[in-house]
Amino acid sequence: MIMQERRAAHTGLMILLLAAVALGSNWRYSQVYQRVNPTRQFYTTITGLDVLENDDFAPLKGKAVAVVTNQTGLSHEGEHILDLLDREAGVTLKVIFGTEHGLYGTASAGELIADTEDTLTGVKVYSLYGQTRKPTPDQLAGVDLVIYDIQDVGARYYTYASTMTLVMDACARDGVPFWILDRPNPVRGDMIDGPILDRDYSSFVGLHPIPIRHGLTMGELAILINEEGWLSEDRHARLTVVPILNWSRYMWWDETQLPWVPPSPNIPTPETALAYLGACLFEGTIISEGRGTYEPFLVCGAPWIDGRGLAEMLNRRNLPGVEFEDIVFTPKSIEGMETHPKFQDQACGGVRLKITDRETFQSIHTAAVMIHLIRENYPHQFGWSGTIDRLWGSDSFRRYIDHGRSIEAHPSTYAKDRDAFYSQRKGYLIYGE
Repeated sequence: MIMQERRAAHTGLMILLLAAVALGSNWRYSQVYQRVNPTRQFYTTITGLDVLENDDFAPLKGKAVAVVTNQTGLSHEGEHILDLLDREAGVTLKVIFGTEHGLYGTASAGELIADTEDTLTGVKVYSLYGQTRKPTPDQLAGVDLVIYDIQDVGARYYTYASTMTLVMDACARDGVPFWILDRPNPVRGDMIDGPILDRDYSSFVGLHPIPIRHGLTMGELAILINEEGWLSEDRHARLTVVPILNWSRYMWWDETQLPWVPPSPNIPTPETALAYLGACLFEGTIISEGRGTYEPFLVCGAPWIDGRGLAEMLNRRNLPGVEFEDIVFTPKSIEGMETHPKFQDQACGGVRLKITDRETFQSIHTAAVMIHLIRENYPHQFGWSGTIDRLWGSDSFRRYIDHGRSIEAHPSTYAKDRDAFYSQRKGYLIYGE
């Protein structure tokens, strides 16, 4: 019975995928890859890289390939895309591009990264988080195809989506096909939350008018960007998305049975990725967001906060899916995670988030309530940093909090635009609704 249910679920997912592929015939510039070989009967999720490997990398034969990747670009068997391509006969691995945190994901947030050479393949690695964030024509010279294979976390302000956009834009500029090997959205693909970014606040931590929690895979987001004409100078890329198999929008990461490889140093677990959707907003304040601890984005505080009092106030709010514990923590310089955290070596009072029900937990509203209460109870110590408007996507959140308006009513200020995004993205979904 269990095996029959699994087979039925697998068949259902494949029907959804085929329906989405048919829908994609209406796209002008983007397509979903049609696999060549039948896949083995996996009952776990398999990524775009696995699909392409199962086809023996046939579309890449005879081509010089550039790859945008990091430590997350692993196959179902745990092999890295660079190793797979380097030994694949007929495929020339010509150029590698690295993102924020570097090719191996060990650089701190915001740390600029220099060009280097991959020690295992001997291929040049150009940093897209250093002197340039967009491939130059010289870097793409002689490249027949660019592949993007990176695990994202499903948040607008995570910079890998911006890197993807800029690489896609460079490919459109130079007439180079751009392929995305898709991977799951780890915080589910059916949930959307947060405000739509105002284009006046577009930056590397948010380029496009989408919500903070957008509910898309990187492949779907790329199709949306490409078909909506959001690349520069009205460009459109020759985009191909190699889809995930055995994944539905309603799956959490642990339900994929894929191993979690931290996509950046301070997202060590899928639970952290869920908390990050809202807790990243603390980066727009002087409050510690937990960097410099082993629980980033799950703890927050400052030297002048009474953690017990804050925890009691938050728990009285009965926010769905979360409880708060008072703690004292001391941010430290942690190699490979954070070298210069806020309040380094200072004892901070604060709270720890305990997510009790991930289905109902509202990460963005929870963070807003936390910031509101700290601002209300510590008006002389609290302060914003220069990034809050870019993270939120406008100045509305900062102004709302500063004016002391009802925090319970705050989600209604962006609900209409958020709900409209459900309709906008519908035509670009690969994996059904």
